[in-house]
Amino acid sequence: MKTADKRKEFASKRVIIRCDPAVIADVHSVVESCDYVAVVRTLEPDMGILELIATADTFQDALVVAKSLEKLLGAKILHPPQASR
Repeated sequence: MKTADKRKEFASKRVIIRCDPAVIADVHSVVESCDYVAVVRTLEPDMGILELIATADTFQDALVVAKSLEKLLGAKILHPPQASR
């Protein structure tokens, strides 16, 4: 397998969300309970900005989780922009 093919195979995709800083731990718990969908990284804790890092094959599932977080915890999807529609 060529090096470029390997990089594409392991390329990650991300969903950026904003939530109330008080529920950041809840977001981590919800996403981590969805085995192997995404890894959560807190980018700006004071602003409640989080990143869900997914693989190409779990990205759509990560979007579904992010949309659920909008309903459950009042989060807002910032990236990708069309995902929150």
